[in-house]
Amino acid sequence: MGILDKSAARFYRRLGLRLRELRVMRNLTLEETEELGVKSWKHLQRIESGDANITMQTLLLLAKIYRVHPADVLKDL
Repeated sequence: MGILDKSAARFYRRLGLRLRELRVMRNLTLEETEELGVKSWKHLQRIESGDANITMQTLLLLAKIYRVHPADVLKDL
């Protein structure tokens, strides 16, 4: 694994943790988040664990669901 790969993996893990934190703060389950428009709670679970890539469209949707500015999701990652 190259330096960029390791750096990206760390970033996705931190991003996933942030997204999980925001979801929990809103008292939402993975399944409830899917009902609000996320395509699959299983995919969101993989994003939160840092095992899946996230599109900008999904990031914007999650920020809207969690009622935060998209930049705040990415801040200090």
